[in-house]
Amino acid sequence: MKLFIAFLFTFLSVVLWSQPIISWEEEIFVTQTNEFGNTRPRICLTAQDIPLVVFGKASSGLLYTARLVGSLFNTPLPLLPDNMTSYLTTWTGPDVASNGDTVIVVFKAQPIDFGKVYSLRSLDGGLTFSDTIRVDNHPLGHAWLPSLDIDENSNPSVVYMAHDLNGMNPTYNVVHSINKGLTYENEMEITLAIPQEACDCCPAEYVINGNQHALLYRNNDANIRDIYAVYSDDDGANYSSYVNVNDLNWALNSCPSTGPHGIFNNGNLLTASASAASGKYRAYLSETVTSPSLVLQSQTMMTPPGNTNGAQNYPRISGKNDTIVLIWQESSPSNNDIFSGITVSGSIQELVDSKAIVNDSTLGSQSNPDIIYANGKIHCVFQDAISGKVIYKRGILSMNSISQIPNQDIIVFPNPLSTSLTIKSNLLTTSYTIYNVLGEIVQTGVLTSLQTEVNLSALPNGTYQLIIGKDQLKSFQIIKNN
Repeated sequence: MKLFIAFLFTFLSVVLWSQPIISWEEEIFVTQTNEFGNTRPRICLTAQDIPLVVFGKASSGLLYTARLVGSLFNTPLPLLPDNMTSYLTTWTGPDVASNGDTVIVVFKAQPIDFGKVYSLRSLDGGLTFSDTIRVDNHPLGHAWLPSLDIDENSNPSVVYMAHDLNGMNPTYNVVHSINKGLTYENEMEITLAIPQEACDCCPAEYVINGNQHALLYRNNDANIRDIYAVYSDDDGANYSSYVNVNDLNWALNSCPSTGPHGIFNNGNLLTASASAASGKYRAYLSETVTSPSLVLQSQTMMTPPGNTNGAQNYPRISGKNDTIVLIWQESSPSNNDIFSGITVSGSIQELVDSKAIVNDSTLGSQSNPDIIYANGKIHCVFQDAISGKVIYKRGILSMNSISQIPNQDIIVFPNPLSTSLTIKSNLLTTSYTIYNVLGEIVQTGVLTSLQTEVNLSALPNGTYQLIIGKDQLKSFQIIKNN
């Protein structure tokens, strides 16, 4: 078992503060062999917070589900009937949502031109599933890129992209079910009022919280490909407002094939997405006020890769109240790993500063993560290219109270730095430790004067964590970039 200490620090003037600690359990293979594939895993929790994973095999288009039983997953259950395959890639595929033991899976059937959108439902926590149920009722063209969420009454809402007969004019349509996914109502187009059209191969996300519904999708406004939110406060009956929640003016002449993910948290809408508006793919987190209408409050770039040529993509988010967890794929520049950020105070800055690697392997073969948080536990899944399997990993969240010396100011500068860092403090003889993004110690020392200069010229460019004191009195994120 490994311990990862997420460096989220709230600096108080009193003598006590708390820090979240994630105890990461050993990785578990979702399948014992690679015959079932590992493409685009998605996770939900059934009753008693039992994880259920949906994934597929891209070469065959077949879909499977597996349920954690004790410390192992059961043999994967095939989901599709004979002679049916799904459209499945690393960037789009099935989606799953649950409420208790009601589980709904949605997928796009092959062929891509006229295959329909279907769902499967389980009322026993994923032990068995129904036959396919037609979801879309689009009369023209084709429908694809489905996503869903489920409300507290176990009624799903599904969105999908719809095209006309010529494969043009992409829009996002929504259908609701009032009988736990047995049937679906007539479709409603909800993006027509937004200028231009939906980005035609970027999947969307649908999120529900009580009577709050929101569609998150990438728009294409004359090749500006930002993320929009479309909002309803009456259970999806009407969609009264929309806003650009990723207002970066990303100009791109082709579809990036990467979509957003989001949650409602404390009434506001949090959206995780990727954009290369800065020149490199980076993960962003946006917070949008929902009342009385949508207003973008903030958007924050996650801590970038240590290698400036690295990229971030496919971010996913989960949380409840002030606990928020973000996970994403990061390359540096070609090897892929899974990184996460977490806050237990609701602070976006804390989440940004807490960046840490999730996967055990150092081979850089991990990609396409998904995550869900509930009741103090973090459940994540991701692809592993070396084994050809899906990996599941669970983290247990706890709080650790740490004594702090009061009224001691510690200042570090410059930040970012090129070769050296100055630590200004009167805590003489106090130790310091510097960690890289893998959690490895790369340098240690002791404060020897009121302004201690620390030579970091030997370290490669990147992001590091500076810890002051063996009891972690304070923490700073520092960036070396010369």
